[in-house]
Amino acid sequence: MGAPQSNWNEDVVLDPDHLRGFSGGDRDFETQILAVFADKAPGYLADLSSAGETDWRSSAHKLKGAARSIGAWRLAREAERAEHQDGIHEDDTLKTRVLQELDSRLQQLLDTIKNR
Repeated sequence: MGAPQSNWNEDVVLDPDHLRGFSGGDRDFETQILAVFADKAPGYLADLSSAGETDWRSSAHKLKGAARSIGAWRLAREAERAEHQDGIHEDDTLKTRVLQELDSRLQQLLDTIKNR
C-alpha cells in the first residue's frame, strides 16, 4: 500500500461547510447525522483497538470513512495514518500511541459535537 494521499486540513475538528453540503443545509438533519456518528464512532475505535493484524486496516478505514463523511478532518487524517501504518502489530508502543492519538482526536470531536 502506498502512502496516504489526503489533503484534509488536519487543524479542522469539524468542517461546518462540508457538513452543510452533506446535509443540504438542513440543521435538523445535521444534528441527526452527528448524533449517529457520536453513537457509532466509539465502537469503531473499540473495533480498531481489538483488531488483529488482518482486521486493522479495515477497522481504521471504517473510522476514517465515518469521520470523512461528516467533515471531521482531524480525526479522518489520523485514522488514515493508522490505516497505512506498517508494523503496528510488531510494536505495542506504536499501537498504543496510535490508539491514544485516535482516542484524543475522537474525544475532541465528540466535545465539539456536544457543544455545537
